Amino acid sequence: MNKTVILLLFILSNVLAACSGAANAKTATDFEAPISNQTELHQDGNHDDHDHSHIDPATATAEMRVVLVPSELVVGPNRFAVGLFDPNGNMIYEGAVHFHYFDLNDPKAPQLESEADATRLQTPDGLTSIFAHERTFTRPGEWGVEVQAHLPDGTTAIKRIRFQVLADSPSLKPGDLAPILETPTMADVNGDLGQLTSALEPNLALHQLSLAEALANGKPTVLLFATPAFCQTRFCGPAYDIVSEVQEAYGDAVNFVQVEVYTGLPNPTANNWAMAPAMAAFGLQTEPWLFLIDREGTIVHRVEGLVTVQEIEAHLQEIGD
Repeated sequence: MNKTVILLLFILSNVLAACSGAANAKTATDFEAPISNQTELHQDGNHDDHDHSHIDPATATAEMRVVLVPSELVVGPNRFAVGLFDPNGNMIYEGAVHFHYFDLNDPKAPQLESEADATRLQTPDGLTSIFAHERTFTRPGEWGVEVQAHLPDGTTAIKRIRFQVLADSPSLKPGDLAPILETPTMADVNGDLGQLTSALEPNLALHQLSLAEALANGKPTVLLFATPAFCQTRFCGPAYDIVSEVQEAYGDAVNFVQVEVYTGLPNPTANNWAMAPAMAAFGLQTEPWLFLIDREGTIVHRVEGLVTVQEIEAHLQEIGD
């Protein structure tokens, strides 16, 4: 073999290694546990084509920490979402983010399964951002994701985290019938909103109907489990205010029901932070959660954590508002 052929083979091998992102050579131990989304209680198989540039790990100079937003991921449709922080714990609000999903069934040989661009979701006040992707998982077990971020200052960062996908959800999911529950309303508390919601600026329309009444009137229902004053996750955001904004746009065409996470309002400590019965009925341990329920009482969409007006309206249009 002459020197020219050897040189060409050397160049070709380096090009192929670069195209694979060098990521496949690592093992599952390179995928870290994500930072917990919980804070202290208040005392498809194919690689998609994308118009983006992959980041060379050797040139990624910025440090980045990753929080996995959902508390559970299951076989089927999910909103996969992460929050990003710098080494000092400051939230990263802007950036072009790309996900590489890895199958970690064989810990010694992670397989690049698919990739996707993430969508930045931000609260109206600009104080909270997450990066999300509507993702369907086809198998349970160990998975990993490599988060690649092009940051506003021109630097790039790469971080890998591992996560579990469950065979089934411990909480109610799309396709399940919503339970018929007599959740508290204004009529139950003689108009004392402080017993119904911890929101600073309550929207009366979110507290007129119980879930049972909403499920009986033939309209789609937006059901929010949230505790505005006592949120204990990093990405709860102003969920109550966002749902209120959607309610103001849709009026009586859609039912809107908010359920507080804790009992004993306005002072949940009086009940030792006991969760509301409706939380148990839906199988929930975290907050906030938003459920969209169709006219027949079937859950058609759910999302945990930060949600936007645009997300809610898009899914309402799918079920017919």
